[in-house]
Amino acid sequence: MPIRPVLSALLLASLLSSSAIAAEQKALATPTKTESSPFAPIDTPDFLVGLIAARANDYATAAQAYSAALAKDPNNMDLLRQAFSEAALAGAPNAVDLARQTLAKAGGRSILTAFVLGNDAVLHDRWKEASEAYQSMPSDALTNILSPLLQAWCLAGEKKYTDAIALLTSSKHSTSPAAPFYVGHAALIALLAGDTGQAKTLFDKANQLFPASDLLINRARANLLWQTGHQSEARDLLRAATGSDTVLSLAEPELQAAIDTPPVPTARDGVAHAYVLVAFILRQQALHAPEVDSMQQINIASAMMLRMALTLDPTLAIARLMLSEIEESLGHKDIAIAVLQDLPDTNPLIRVAQYRVAMLEDQLGNHADARAKLERLAHDAPNLVLPIRSLGTILSESKDWPAAIDAFNKAITNARASQTLDWTLLFERAAAYERTNNWPKAEADLQEARKMVPDEPLLLNFLGYGWAQRGLHLTEATELLKRALALDPDDAAIRDSLGWVLLRSGDLPRGAEMIEKAAEQTPLDPEVNYHLGVAYWDLGRKSEAIDQWNVALGLKPEPDDLQRIQSALDFARTADIKTKFPIRDTAAAPQQGGTVVQ
Repeated sequence: MPIRPVLSALLLASLLSSSAIAAEQKALATPTKTESSPFAPIDTPDFLVGLIAARANDYATAAQAYSAALAKDPNNMDLLRQAFSEAALAGAPNAVDLARQTLAKAGGRSILTAFVLGNDAVLHDRWKEASEAYQSMPSDALTNILSPLLQAWCLAGEKKYTDAIALLTSSKHSTSPAAPFYVGHAALIALLAGDTGQAKTLFDKANQLFPASDLLINRARANLLWQTGHQSEARDLLRAATGSDTVLSLAEPELQAAIDTPPVPTARDGVAHAYVLVAFILRQQALHAPEVDSMQQINIASAMMLRMALTLDPTLAIARLMLSEIEESLGHKDIAIAVLQDLPDTNPLIRVAQYRVAMLEDQLGNHADARAKLERLAHDAPNLVLPIRSLGTILSESKDWPAAIDAFNKAITNARASQTLDWTLLFERAAAYERTNNWPKAEADLQEARKMVPDEPLLLNFLGYGWAQRGLHLTEATELLKRALALDPDDAAIRDSLGWVLLRSGDLPRGAEMIEKAAEQTPLDPEVNYHLGVAYWDLGRKSEAIDQWNVALGLKPEPDDLQRIQSALDFARTADIKTKFPIRDTAAAPQQGGTVVQ
């Protein structure tokens, strides 16, 4: 994407006048001298509550606690900065007053004071004051990208639409990495001004510069088409933008219902979307950051931008969705859920938010809540693939195989109807069928999937190993697994599968060698250790075989693996060393209520 190269160095160096805010959150963890007292009052309850809350990204609690601590020591500059930072990120009522206090101190000017004071002016339609506040931002590569957007929307707020559009489309900004986005926002301003002809010209230009338009631009273009009498085209554009098997497809009915409403109805909304745009740019940079710490700093700065957008429009769904994603990446899944729960039910993206919450609940182990949410979404959108497929996936994780198969059946029916069936969905259902000992149906799904992607190692391994487990097509299974290993030579599971089929085909030395290498790669896999025990037994290494089975037994194997391991140890207690290990084939036909026996 065209913006990536531009931000490579800037965000690791100059960006963080913004990520310095994150550093401030930890600054008071150690005592620092102040003008009023020799040390910051780190022993006060309010300060400690604020410190803990800030580290947990609980901005509202931190803001309240730090503000209380500041009231007891009003001349403490460290406390003032910290209270202001947390209040700003929480959108607390006292953030503006704290910003003014901070700005009055030496060295108090920061990107955050500019945002808070500028946003407050925007909320009260004081556009010149907002423009002046935003102009006070320290200059760096980040603010250089954001500033033209904020200034243009301030001009739009004053109804100086021509000047706003001229600013964003000037030659000065034509070489900026954000140029396509500037043109897109110029089109939004033209649409706000009611100049549909200029809006169309600018949208077309933005699309030429950056064809992969985002949801905001697509919604605005659809609204423009609707306004100018091209209703069918407008609906087709939104339908294409949401897709037939994406998270956004959940929102298509609501987006279509809102097609006659401009997505940016006021200049205030435009400012909010400017923050979201820069947060998006930062987020893309985070995905390519060379180090984890750099990624985290960029994500924190991106989150700050989104929280600034939400102070202007608390219902801005795209900001909440992006913020939730960032909080999840930072390991704050509970906050990621909380961010989405305040979205009103009337928002066009509410079902997207509900889907995200369901996925997060599942990750937190709240499987029943996740299942209930996905069942509601699947009920509300019965023709979509995504919600019912995701339900099948979490049912598989819970080992409710019959219910998972039922969900996958519906998902596959929907996918065939929309011509979006892909091999991974067939693979998931095959895995569920295999776990219910219905190999014929599992094999049929794998063979259909294989026609789509004949050289997918995962498929070749599943099919080849499935045959080997059942004593079927051993020659063909060997060829499939050799092919899979050639495609992915570092995959221990494939190496183990090939070793197992070689062992079963009578090539004990090569099979044992393969399984030994697989066990070196994945020493904590109970199935691989079981296989290695079988290989050792047949090689006459009885004590080593027993050791491997005991190791496997201690690795918390699945029930079917546990049964095989215990049977192997029972066999070893009475069998003669010269007796070949009796491998029993897994049943190839369905067995009602049965378990897999090998």
